Amino acid sequence: MRRVPENPGNDVSPTRCQSPSYYRRRRTLFTNLGGCISNSGKAELHAHTTYSDGVLSPSDLVAEAERADLTALAITDHDIVSGVAPARASALDLDLEIIAGVEFSTNLDEGHEIHMLGLFVDDANDELIKCTDQARRFRRQRAKEIVERLNSKGIDVEFTAVESAAGYGSIGRPHIAKAIVEADKDTGDVNEAFRKWIGIGKTAFVPKETVGAEEVISVVHRAGGVAILAHPGSYRWSWRRCQEGIRTLADLGLDGFELVHPSYTSNARKKFKGLIDEMGLLPSGGSDFHGPPVGTTRLGEYAVSLQWLEALREAATSHRANIHSTEENV
Repeated sequence: MRRVPENPGNDVSPTRCQSPSYYRRRRTLFTNLGGCISNSGKAELHAHTTYSDGVLSPSDLVAEAERADLTALAITDHDIVSGVAPARASALDLDLEIIAGVEFSTNLDEGHEIHMLGLFVDDANDELIKCTDQARRFRRQRAKEIVERLNSKGIDVEFTAVESAAGYGSIGRPHIAKAIVEADKDTGDVNEAFRKWIGIGKTAFVPKETVGAEEVISVVHRAGGVAILAHPGSYRWSWRRCQEGIRTLADLGLDGFELVHPSYTSNARKKFKGLIDEMGLLPSGGSDFHGPPVGTTRLGEYAVSLQWLEALREAATSHRANIHSTEENV
């Protein structure tokens, strides 16, 4: 477990790359993608609830998904899977599949933070829950340190106020920002709290300690899911560094990455499409929905095709079969 800086720059040492034949072999594992690179579809594979930094409760998010006419919705809260069960319960009488997911904060190589989605995980898996519990302990400790820094600068934020903002979910900087706005009359809104105090490099910013990428990928696989690198285009990487990072993660068992995300330009999407084709990884994507007024992206605005969804499901099924085979041979 290491404490790492978030959104790193480009000063990362080169990583090893697999041979072209390795990626050709990977490509044969996942067939029938049909070259479907489109943001139109019915599967929303990246959405947050009040169990992390989303605005909507699981039941309200399900209602929003129904209004958006989605076929499938993945609950991918930060470092917690507790929002999956209530979402599933709310969707029982609807024609909507709830996919158990999670978004881990993790690190790569030199300790640079990235986010990893686990999709189709068993949300009751003991090892997965233990890993998310550890991640949330890191979050809680970091929040305490940020509050201490704020207090030392005369911002009278209490940790209990941060806990109250987070409710029953994972504590994150958005919750601290809300507490700052309540405590400091000179901070007008959450965005200003980030700009003045808790954004990267600001006075009260504290890097996040995380679980390593190799462990996260392994835990996701053992929980029967697929490991998807979230929004690789949003990290402060050069294109060369991005390719190296994805290849390093592929060496560790990465199943795919988000090819569709609100942060991408059309040029970035084309580059990532080429990388997907070259490496034989699985495409995923979603709106990274947090709800109003956090952002203007609508739930389902970046939904992906059901063809992509089924390819991801097939990979998850393969992981589960491998787990059962290994257990039988022990």
